[in-house]
Amino acid sequence: MTATPPRKMLEGIKVLDFTQYLAGPAATRLLTEFGADIIKLERAPGGDLGRRIHHVATEVSALNLAANAGKRSVAVDFSKPEGRELVLDLVRQSDVVIENFSPGVMAKYGLDYASLKALNPALVMCSISGFGQEGPYSQFTSFDIIAQAQSGVMAMTGEPDGPPQYVGDYIGDPNAGVHAAYAIAAALFHRLRTGEGQYIDVSQLEALTYLDYVNIPLNMMSGGRIQPTRFGGDFWSICPYGTYKSKEGYVVLAVAEHQWPALVRAMGREDLITDERYATQAARCARRPEVRAICEAWLQSCESDTQALAILAEARVPSAPILEIREVPNHPQHAAREFFQTLPHPELGETPVARSPFKLSSAASSIPFRAPYLGEHNETILGERLGYDAERIAALYEKGILAQDERVADLKARGAL
Repeated sequence: MTATPPRKMLEGIKVLDFTQYLAGPAATRLLTEFGADIIKLERAPGGDLGRRIHHVATEVSALNLAANAGKRSVAVDFSKPEGRELVLDLVRQSDVVIENFSPGVMAKYGLDYASLKALNPALVMCSISGFGQEGPYSQFTSFDIIAQAQSGVMAMTGEPDGPPQYVGDYIGDPNAGVHAAYAIAAALFHRLRTGEGQYIDVSQLEALTYLDYVNIPLNMMSGGRIQPTRFGGDFWSICPYGTYKSKEGYVVLAVAEHQWPALVRAMGREDLITDERYATQAARCARRPEVRAICEAWLQSCESDTQALAILAEARVPSAPILEIREVPNHPQHAAREFFQTLPHPELGETPVARSPFKLSSAASSIPFRAPYLGEHNETILGERLGYDAERIAALYEKGILAQDERVADLKARGAL
């Protein structure tokens, strides 16, 4: 007898996804791995603006492939009455609506929570924006770097005597998306118990500020007496903790108070355990340049970085090499845990996409299929969900209410889709 494959935890949940770029798509990427059926509803004619950036091939966005895998695309101009009615018909059948337009955009088209709740009282709706739906900054335009600038992240990044720096990756956008996905799952659980829908307002600025459990609390709780500042390669309140020059490049060390004896033993410097200049965290922080010199002298005396890191690992001292981007996918831990899932793409072939970092004991979790072309599933969704026939769909194309990437028809004709 063939075993029944495990169900996904959100199997049967229907999500109407109005999002673009990264904050919103990051939320629904998580939901799709848990089994939610995501209809990516893109505004015709151009669709998700994220399709236009970070191209890995002609008109093929790596950002789109990563952020929108597992979703089906319907491209509709909902500024027109027929397009809006089509959207409302899909809302009636949906469990969740999620959007990340500027505050007021959904209301402009009659797609705000109050309007949608009247059609579907049990609806869970989530809005992600730079600053939230209310407050003096709510109408300000925001991107990832804006949130980094105003959350304290950039103020704490860079050398002490240099300018604030942007972290070398989008962290504000997907962080807001992860918070949104969590809130949506919680709202669905609440609805299961009470039958009540929910409106969720996620602020990118608040989501990123929330991540600071050290610098902002220290400043606020000390009444401003403690003022953390950027520290470059040396963390300001733990030492050694940062980036250190090694034999072949750089490594990181993260040595908590109780790990100092293990580190200096590994370096053959047991005398430093009781040396009052370095015996406590406070003393080491006061002499960070000296501690750096000691650590770097030992690292550079080793035959290789591999040898140094092996010695530190044996002593259970937290340390690691600094991997280049090209090295990250080949990390043995990623291979062992099958972190990257390969998805076939009709133009690129096999494309690796990072899975969510959740491992579930009895429920399935995987990316169901690749990211869609713009409007790829117009006919499928409108036919299956709304009962539109071919003639009606053709009329919507003619009126410019529906849009579709011209590659879709060609790829279907060649049997590639």
